[in-house]
Amino acid sequence: MKIEVAMRAEHIYDLLLFHTYSRLSGFLVNVLGLAVIVAGGILLSTDRIGVENALLYVGAGFLFLSCTPLSLYLKSRKMIAAPCYKERTVYTFFDYGFSTQNVGAENSYSWSQVEKAVSTPKDIVFYVNEGEVLILPKESFHDYFMPVMKLIAENLTRDKIYIR
Repeated sequence: MKIEVAMRAEHIYDLLLFHTYSRLSGFLVNVLGLAVIVAGGILLSTDRIGVENALLYVGAGFLFLSCTPLSLYLKSRKMIAAPCYKERTVYTFFDYGFSTQNVGAENSYSWSQVEKAVSTPKDIVFYVNEGEVLILPKESFHDYFMPVMKLIAENLTRDKIYIR
């Protein structure tokens, strides 16, 4: 099965969002932003601050909530400029593993080299060889989505699959 991938910044952004918000720190930033907004509302309702200060609380809360997604968006725009994303990558899946071909270089991976397979809303991601990440947009799979998912399920242990 061959899958041709043309990477876009939105796929990298999706992965960056997943990494950030699936960790405690990403969750806590959201809680902090909401807590600042709620605190402003409570202080306003108890007449401890005026409307102007309450608006500052709301603004600060929205700043906390929007900084992370904005910085990740800018990071994804910078990352997409890398040479490996300029050309299409062809992934070929086999019973024993898969290979990638990009910019004239070909790499082969056995299923035992896959440390983790993760599903994000837009991507299927393979973590291989100590931090190497291979991003496959779900839209690129076309008719091969279920056969590839079957290969993943058959060849990886449950503790390595994070696909919902």
